[in-house]
Amino acid sequence: MNYDHAPRPKIQLNRQQIIVGSVLIGVGGVIALAGMAVAGTTLVASARQRVQQMDVPPSELARQHWSAVKHATSTGLDVWLKEQPAGGRQPVAQR
Repeated sequence: MNYDHAPRPKIQLNRQQIIVGSVLIGVGGVIALAGMAVAGTTLVASARQRVQQMDVPPSELARQHWSAVKHATSTGLDVWLKEQPAGGRQPVAQR
């Protein structure tokens, strides 16, 4: 068998257009990073201002909620254990 392969033309690339496209992608990336930096700085400043305006600092608010959760959990466990059939465990002492 004899196969005749016609020579395939090589891909022709316009190097100047590829370089221009690469430069535009780079410039766009720098502009995007600058935009993210400006937006991030604004968000952080806004969050700080909001925290300063709060009556109760976030750490104290979290401490109060955690205390309420511990109390509710302990109370719920005590009630649940009291309703168990005889021979159940003793209620947990409050912490």
